[in-house]
Amino acid sequence: MDPLRKERIGKSQAESNFPLPMLVSFDLWGTLYTPKKPVPEQYYDISHNEFGIKKLAESIAAEFPTVFSEMSKEFPNYGKYTENIKSSDDWWHILVARLYQLPLEDVQTVKLYERLMSHFESAEAYELYSDVKPVLEALTENKVPFVAATNSDDRARNILDSLGIGHYFSDNDINLSYDVGYAKPDRRFYSSYFSQHFAAANAADPSLTMTQFLERTWHVGDDYDKDFVGAVRAGCNGVYLDRLQSSVFFQNAQNCKAVSNDCFEGHTGNTAEGDDLVMLANNRVCVSGLQPLLRLFDL
Repeated sequence: MDPLRKERIGKSQAESNFPLPMLVSFDLWGTLYTPKKPVPEQYYDISHNEFGIKKLAESIAAEFPTVFSEMSKEFPNYGKYTENIKSSDDWWHILVARLYQLPLEDVQTVKLYERLMSHFESAEAYELYSDVKPVLEALTENKVPFVAATNSDDRARNILDSLGIGHYFSDNDINLSYDVGYAKPDRRFYSSYFSQHFAAANAADPSLTMTQFLERTWHVGDDYDKDFVGAVRAGCNGVYLDRLQSSVFFQNAQNCKAVSNDCFEGHTGNTAEGDDLVMLANNRVCVSGLQPLLRLFDL
């Protein structure tokens, strides 16, 4: 059954309270944490101030996306299936060498790469959004299972630990595209952990069907296509996190940005529940923070 079939598009949810979720998954970057400064600026600060490399921040900002894209095509999934790349560390080592046009095995290249990797897997580089801990704590207190679901390599665990929220997630609760072999919005990424948690829920209640489980499963993320559309197409409920209220779904936003028309034919929504939550359809919600989730589930 297609979760985006036309008869469901534009159906506004009159009642904002849903049953307690059986599973909530969170994107990480841009959802739970964010860079303290733009990534190119952080690269510049380290390479220039600590290593004396004369590469402008503007050049790093312009070239990084290209180098990253080329690396992703040449060595997909952080090189996991590339014979000569033994780990994601090797993948980033090559990227740093290419970005700065340095010899791969040069001592300075190795030290720069190691310093950058240490920086970007810690609270040196990132900060939590202020609503993260209260929401995770509330979900924990109400025994709502939640996991992380992110397009990332295995540094995510160290980042969560460094930011002080690692204890909320066991290793099995951190779903990485690097481990799964597929990335959001691929349905197979979502299915990999949906099926795992459904099996546990079904063991406790053999009458539970996958459809019933997915009706009470929610994914929260800030990327419209990868998180929101991807989750809905995978069969669960989607929460689009728009912290700046810049999407067309917040009717009073001053600067609206265009989004794809994969989920909706119109831009109408029900804002009766407050300025921070817009009910879009029976399994689609737009929020400007994580706190509205608690209201959504009456927690």
